[in-house]
Amino acid sequence: MLCFVMTRPVDSYDKIFSNKKRILAVFAHPDDLELYAGGTVSRLTSDGKLVRSVKVTSGDMGSRLLKVTREELQKIRETEDSASMTKLGILPENNVYLRIPDGTVDNNLNTIGQLALQIRLFQPDLIITHNPENKIIRFSDGSNWINHRDHLNTGLTTVDAAYPYSRDLLFFPEHFQDPLAKSWNCSEFLFVDSYDHPESIFVDVTDSLPIRIAAHALHSSQYTMDQAQESAEFFTGSWDKSGAKKFETFRYCIAD
Repeated sequence: MLCFVMTRPVDSYDKIFSNKKRILAVFAHPDDLELYAGGTVSRLTSDGKLVRSVKVTSGDMGSRLLKVTREELQKIRETEDSASMTKLGILPENNVYLRIPDGTVDNNLNTIGQLALQIRLFQPDLIITHNPENKIIRFSDGSNWINHRDHLNTGLTTVDAAYPYSRDLLFFPEHFQDPLAKSWNCSEFLFVDSYDHPESIFVDVTDSLPIRIAAHALHSSQYTMDQAQESAEFFTGSWDKSGAKKFETFRYCIAD
């Protein structure tokens, strides 16, 4: 595995994306993309890159309402998410919901197969997904959190789907009934929630931050505009001591 090491907040956008045309973003729930990579995705689409967003669940257990069914909440959250994806510049045909029940994501062949199909159909140059390794996420000395089980398993399953399942033809051969599907090997990854990793890199999202915030706030069953603003400041404002620049951080790996 070849990885690039960055130790200070220098914008790595051109280094990573200059030769990329198609980026696949795989996240566990609606609003995860905005929370961890919304500024980067906005920058990518503004730059003419094609981004496909895959949500493994529709967040149908993430209720802060007193009275709502799972079916009702799924509809609410997908409607909010669709508006947010449009705000970020993602085309409707590249906004995908697998609809695995919230809180039940497992690293199993069923989910691997669904993600392998998305890789074979979209044929990405790079995949953005959750941290697949750490159960405890370390952000700073005083701020740490548990890596949501759905997040951890989504990251792990996405990596499995990328290799070997989307490449080798005898895995899920039924995929090739779709003429758009083909064997595909994607070896470049950006992992979110990897703040203290020696392979962490930074993407300058200063100019795209307002779009990130506006998109995040469209998940109005989960966030207010003030909360979206606070989230953006928390996740992007800690890297540049002057406060003039805002960065999203990722672990970047090339896994051959």
